[in-house]
Amino acid sequence: MAVKTELPGADRPADLALRRQAEAVGEALQLSVADMLDRLAAAGRRDQKALQATLQLSQSVVSRLMSSVRQGDPLATLASIPGQEALRQMLRGASRAGAGPDCVARVQQAIDDYEAFVDTQVGDRATLDAVLSDWVHESRASFELRHKAAAFKAMSALRGVQADLVFTTGILHPGGEPGRLDCLGLDGVLGCRRTRPSGVLHLFGYTLMPDREDGQDHRITGLAGQPLRSMADVLVPAFSTVPPEAVHTERLGDVVQTTVGGLPLGRVPLPGADLVCAQHLHGMHRAWRAPGSSATTGIGGQAEPPTACFIVDVLLHEDVWPGVQPELQVLDTVVRGVAHPDDASRQADRIDTLESVQFLGRGPDSFRMPEYPRYTELVRQACETAAWDAGRLRGYRCRVRYPIYGAQIGLGFRLPDAP
Repeated sequence: MAVKTELPGADRPADLALRRQAEAVGEALQLSVADMLDRLAAAGRRDQKALQATLQLSQSVVSRLMSSVRQGDPLATLASIPGQEALRQMLRGASRAGAGPDCVARVQQAIDDYEAFVDTQVGDRATLDAVLSDWVHESRASFELRHKAAAFKAMSALRGVQADLVFTTGILHPGGEPGRLDCLGLDGVLGCRRTRPSGVLHLFGYTLMPDREDGQDHRITGLAGQPLRSMADVLVPAFSTVPPEAVHTERLGDVVQTTVGGLPLGRVPLPGADLVCAQHLHGMHRAWRAPGSSATTGIGGQAEPPTACFIVDVLLHEDVWPGVQPELQVLDTVVRGVAHPDDASRQADRIDTLESVQFLGRGPDSFRMPEYPRYTELVRQACETAAWDAGRLRGYRCRVRYPIYGAQIGLGFRLPDAP
C-alpha cells in the first residue's frame, strides 16, 4: 500500500508562495534603491565617501547597500541589504540630498513593504536570514559561520572552558592479521582556557585495555606498545603543556573520564594549554568487506569542548583502500549518542552543513596544519615509533570552523570487496 508522505519544505505551496512574495519585495528594494543611488551619482555623489557623508551611514553599511542592489537575484538583495534602521537613515539622507520626491516615495514604499513582509510573514530579520540561507546559496556560508560563532561563544560561557583547536587523526596501516588494519589515533585539544573561574575541562572516551581479552578482535596500547592503565600512558609529553598533576582520571568500566583543572583564565596573559594524546589500535579496522555486505568504517570524534576549529584527518597507507573516497558525516549526538557509520537509523540525525572533505596529497609535508605548526612533526614521530613509513601515506581532511558543540564529525569509508 502506498504511503502518502509530506512534500519537502521547498515544494510546499505555502513555501513557494512565500518565496515569490520575498522575490517581489527584494525586486522592489533593488530597483528603487538603485534608482536613488543613480540620481545621487548624477548629482556628483558617485564614490563611497561622498555617499557616506550624504546618507550619514558608516563605510560598511554603504558598501553593503551598494553591493546589495547590484545583485541580479532579488533574494540575494534581501540577504545582503542593511537592516531596517539603516534603510530609514538612508531615506532621510537621500531626501535631504534632493533625490526627488518621486524617487524617495518609491524607496519609502519599498521599505514599508519590506518591513511589513518581515513583521507579518516571517517574524524578524534573524528568521528571514535563516529562510534565505536555503534559497540563496551565496548567503549560506556566512549565515552558518555567523550563527555557529555565536553558539561557540554561548557554549564557552556556559561550559566555562573553550579551545582554539581540537583535532582527531587516524593513521591506518596494514595490520599484522589478515583482513585487519592497525590505526594510530592522535587527538589534540589545543589552546585550552577557562572562561569562568569554575571552568573544568572534561574529556571522555579514551579506552584503557591492558591487553586483549577473550572475545575481543582488537587491543589498544600506547604508541610504544605499553598497556594503557592511566592517562599518563596516552599523553604525548613533548607536545603537551598541561602538567601531569592537573590531569585527573577516573576509570568507569573500560572508559576513562578525564578532567583537567587549572587552565589559564581569560585570553591573556598566559597562552592556552595544549593536551595531545596518542594510542595504537591493533586490528581495529577491517581491510575489506565480506561478500554481499555493504559495511563501512570511519574515523572521527565529537566536537568537545567548545572550540573555534575542529579538524578530522584520515591518513591512509598506500595499500589501504586504494581508490576509495571518504564521505563526510556530521551527526547530532544529543539524544542518541555516538553513531556507527553502518547504522542506517541515524540518517535522521545528520546535520546539513557546507563542510566538505579535502584531499591533502601524499607524505607528511602535505599534511601541514596552519592552526598547529607542529602537526607534521607529531605525525612523523608517531609513525617512527610504530616503525611505519609516513612518506607512504595519503591524507584526507575535514576542517569545521565553530563546530556545533557535541556534534559527531567523521569521515566514512565504504569498504572494498575482499580480494
